[in-house]
Amino acid sequence: MILKNLIYILQSENYYFKRFLKFAYSHLAWWKLENRQKIVWTNKTCAIWIISALIFWIIIGLFFFTFNVTGLLIVPLLILILPLIIGVSLALLTPIDLMLRNKLIHAAEKIILESKVKVIGIAGSYGKTSTKEILATIMEQKFLVIKTPENINTDLGIAEFIIKNKEKFKVESIFIAEMGAYKKGEIEKTCKMVHPTYSILTGINESHLERFGNLENIIEAKLELPQNTQDLAVLNFDDINIRKNYTKVNIKRSVHVSKADAKNIKIKENFKGLEFEWEGMQFETNLLAEHNITLILLCTRIAREFSMSLDNIRAGVKNARPIAHRLEPIYNSSTNIMVIDDSYNGNFNGIESGIEVLSRVAGRKVVLTPGLVELGSSMKNIHTKIGKLYAKKADFILLIKNKMTDYIVEELERNKFTNYKVYKTTQEAHSDLKATLKRGDTIIFQNDLTDNYF
Repeated sequence: MILKNLIYILQSENYYFKRFLKFAYSHLAWWKLENRQKIVWTNKTCAIWIISALIFWIIIGLFFFTFNVTGLLIVPLLILILPLIIGVSLALLTPIDLMLRNKLIHAAEKIILESKVKVIGIAGSYGKTSTKEILATIMEQKFLVIKTPENINTDLGIAEFIIKNKEKFKVESIFIAEMGAYKKGEIEKTCKMVHPTYSILTGINESHLERFGNLENIIEAKLELPQNTQDLAVLNFDDINIRKNYTKVNIKRSVHVSKADAKNIKIKENFKGLEFEWEGMQFETNLLAEHNITLILLCTRIAREFSMSLDNIRAGVKNARPIAHRLEPIYNSSTNIMVIDDSYNGNFNGIESGIEVLSRVAGRKVVLTPGLVELGSSMKNIHTKIGKLYAKKADFILLIKNKMTDYIVEELERNKFTNYKVYKTTQEAHSDLKATLKRGDTIIFQNDLTDNYF
């Protein structure tokens, strides 16, 4: 049980051993780490489990046969160094893992190069999945579309998806690939595998700052996509970090998009979406936040590159639906409570958009959040801004206790806002919702952290 739980945290940390080790020795209740999600038993996790267990029992066996029963005194020490044993297993597997990874990536690249697909890459600190889904819905009005599923956005994940669906790539189609990164070079590596003809850069902020080290590294990493785009890169010029830095890299061809390109923006009542005008035509969407207009316009620019008509584009925009866990409205008619599920949002831009949506309601505005993670040196500053935003725009704040909570609480109290409650765990918070919420309330769930962040 303890071994499995520790490997679960290692997997949650994407096998980054230093982060795993820091977590393991700052959270010593190893028997209860697997709470919010479950381990995914991949070949890699199975191999780590088997090798770690073998090392553990071989050492016990050697000490027992050497020192008899006295040798069993080694067991407590072995349990204490179990994370290090897992590290040894990970190191032993690394050469094989790299060989298999490179083999998969080369196989996926071969499928792409031999196919007739046009590849569109999407990267950014925020808005990637929403943009992917919007673009797919628009392009499906005229083309066969293949897209990376859910949150798969690493080179290995994309490679495995391509190989698994290689028959689909034999037909002339469009492949939309969402690209994520935790360090510089990862997006470039993915680009070299899929060879994007077109791309969209959605925005750049402090997300994963702790992993990248500084904002400059994040900017360089995200700009790897337009830099490695064979034809047109579409850039979000509402984002200051893109606007200020895109000229620092060589981009073959780019176009700049802003929400200001849309006219007469109107918010529909009762969470029915938005309306706006673009290129002299009226558009409507079921998506809630105004930042989605920017994402839509990024996608329409790609659609125009494929000579799609405004009528087809408008039909696609109208068909786009709120993405699960990303400002997804869920109404409970029996309790008259509206839930806005934004639990997959993990950045400050998303927090702002969610609160803007929440501020439209007439009833009590409630927020449930654990805060944001991986912000490094910006953690205090950003959570102070979150606290100030909540104090101005919300009526009741439900916080899930972690190291970020105090910064939000300090700012709430600095703004004379006392209508908040702090819970020890997410489970405790959710269990208390029935007693906490009232008829007519609207509650937004902002971010949902995995076990390795508590």
